Amino acid sequence: MESLDSSESTASPEVATLTEIVNPLEVASPPEVVSSSKRSSLRHALREIAESVVMAVILYAIISTLVGRYQILNVSMEPNFHEGQRVVVSRLGRLLTDVAHAEDGQAGDSLALKRGQVAVLYPTAAHEEPPLIKRVIGLPGETVKIANGQVTINGQPINEPYLNGLATQCFQNCTVTLGPSQYFVLGDNRPNSLDSRSFGPVTADNIIGQVILRYWPLDKLEIYP
Repeated sequence: MESLDSSESTASPEVATLTEIVNPLEVASPPEVVSSSKRSSLRHALREIAESVVMAVILYAIISTLVGRYQILNVSMEPNFHEGQRVVVSRLGRLLTDVAHAEDGQAGDSLALKRGQVAVLYPTAAHEEPPLIKRVIGLPGETVKIANGQVTINGQPINEPYLNGLATQCFQNCTVTLGPSQYFVLGDNRPNSLDSRSFGPVTADNIIGQVILRYWPLDKLEIYP
């Protein structure tokens, strides 16, 4: 029995020694592998973040080129648009349409401005004044006349339901024949609007784009064709 006890006592150091030799080998390798894997995962994550940021910047630049957001700061389009409201303007027609209309006023492109649409524009070529929001009334090549409270195009009265029966008065630029790239614009609030009756026709180069959406306030949200 004593001999057995002695044998067990002798074997223990051998086992312990073997354990000491084997365990460091088994324990040392995995941290290196794990550390390398973590670095690889981190590089992959950073690359994905960088790619996402670049794509977001490119997308923002494209959207900013095609559309713009504007806050209305005057009352010239009441009662249909009010001061403080915010709209989205499409620049797509201006970017893609070389000749908006033929000289006879007929639309030459589906993206061209049409009568009755609302546009944001600069009143003069200097672009020094704040942009205005107005309704397109006369198209290139047409003759616009304002008399007796009525607007006529090429001698024919036009229907303006957005005025709610409001008469249109005029004291200057009351009869205008538009050139190939000119538009005649008016505010819906005719007695309180600075428009083509004051500064004359607006050229296509001075038109920023068409109002396609009113997004603020939310209870007045509306899409415009």
